[in-house]
Parts: sequence; C-alpha cells; structure tokens
Amino acid sequence: HEEFVDVNKVMNVHKKDFFLHVFDELMAPESDMFMYNETKTLAWFPPKPKVEEKTYFLFGVLCGLALFNHNIIHMPVPLVLFKKLLRVEPSLDDMKEFEPVMAESCRCMLEDYTPEKVQSSEITFTVPWGGEQVELDPTEPGKPVTALNKKEFVNAYIDYAFNKSVEGVFEAFKQGFFKVCDIDVVEFFQPEELQAVTVGQENYDWEVFKKNTVYEGVYHDSHPNIVTFWEVFENLTAEDKKKFLLFLTGCDRVPFLGMESIKMRVAVLPDAADIHLPESLTCHCLLLLPIYERYPVERTM
Repeated sequence: HEEFVDVNKVMNVHKKDFFLHVFDELMAPESDMFMYNETKTLAWFPPKPKVEEKTYFLFGVLCGLALFNHNIIHMPVPLVLFKKLLRVEPSLDDMKEFEPVMAESCRCMLEDYTPEKVQSSEITFTVPWGGEQVELDPTEPGKPVTALNKKEFVNAYIDYAFNKSVEGVFEAFKQGFFKVCDIDVVEFFQPEELQAVTVGQENYDWEVFKKNTVYEGVYHDSHPNIVTFWEVFENLTAEDKKKFLLFLTGCDRVPFLGMESIKMRVAVLPDAADIHLPESLTCHCLLLLPIYERYPVERTM
C-alpha cells in the first residue's frame, strides 16, 4: 500500500506541475490571449482577440480540469468571470475591481455631480476600452452624456466591457469549462465561492503558515538560519509575502481549505555557498535554503 500511496503522491505532483506551467504560459502577456487593466494586475478577454476562438474553448477546458482535479491555479482574473459563468449580471463593482479609476469617475457622475457639472464635463458615449475608442451608442457617435442619460451611459459601459465586447470568446470559454464541469453542480456555488475553489482566496494567516512548516535534515525551528529566515519574512510587506507564496507554491492566493492546507518544507540547498539564493520546488512546497555562515544574511534572503 505504501508504494501505491507514493505513486498517488507523484501523480498529484505531476498534475500540479502541469497546471502550474500551462497557466503560467497562458496568462503571460506573450500568449496574446488577454488584455490587462491599467495596473497590469488583472487579465480579461480582449474585444479584438489575436488568437482563434477555439483557443478560449481549450482555456475553458483547462480551467474546468483544474477545478475537477482540485488544483488551484494562478489566474489573475476579476470576479466578473465567475459571475458570468453563474449567469450573474456584471455591475459597477466589477468595473471598480478591474479599472478603479474609471469606476470612480462613473460613481462621481452618478452620485456627486450636479446636472451642470455633468454637462460641463463634456463626457461622451465614446470611451476607451481594450486600447481603442469605442462608440457605446453606434447610432449616435460622440453622443454627449447628460444628467438624464448618465445612468444609461454607465450601464452601457459596463455592458460593453464585460458582455458585448467579449461575447464570442467568453461563450467559447464557458462551453469549454462546462464540457468538464457539471453545470448543475457548479450552479450551487456563489461567484465568490467558485472563484475561491478555482484560483484560491485572500484570507492569509501567516502565523498558521509558520506553525505548519516542517524542517528537514539539519534544520529545526531554532536553527540560526531558520530564526533569521522568519525574522526576514515577518518584516516583508503584505505584497512581498504573497510573492513569496507564489515563489513557494506557484500561486499567490490561499487554497479553498485555508492556510492550514499549505505545509512548507524547508531543507538545506545542497552544494550551496553564501552567495547562493534560496530555491524552491513549487510542486513539493519545498524551500531549499543554503546554510549561510555570514550574518546578517537578511539581504541574501
């Protein structure tokens, strides 16, 4: 039985490795599959795809397979993707997540501006999206936004960004996803839950992460190297801690089952000198830390 368990473990590592590399390549700007928001932190389907529609179908199949195999994937997409899979209409909140500056302008117009202010802003139904200017009302190019039609303008913008401009590619993606996943089962989820089981969540608990860590070889929790490592780690910013998680596991978000399910192993990096940097084996959640003789080593780590 022991041998059987080991084979399973190896299989899981290979699966994780497969999804890790595939999604790394798919989400890279070089894949030409996505457009990115202003801060380059989130990806979305482009209005004018540079790749064939069937590529998005295959992308959907891969997302479905990752979910089916309980593999969370590094896929920085907005919640609206999961809302659309569950037939929930996009809203201003989705624009706020993807393009916060744009969304804030829309909110100000809806809630704060007087009719005169709307008028004097000289905003029109011609808007930027996906690197080009778009007519939200093709029947009247350059149509001005007024106090009377400002709600129509905001709704049209959201509808264009998350529905109309991606109709073909999103439909292909959705068909691929549901080719693997049973729609009746998926529809039990709320969008936030579907997002959490697919790409992980953001409820970080670094104390649990530290407590769960296992040390191998000469390392133990009071080894000078390990003490220094945790001192360095605790001084990292929240963003840098997430980057470390990405370096260690291949994903910067927390699995659906929480931080408890991440067990970092720390071992000595063989044949390493003071000049070597730590390495990781993402599929084994293994951190390989050289034994540093010189202190302080904060800068090396």
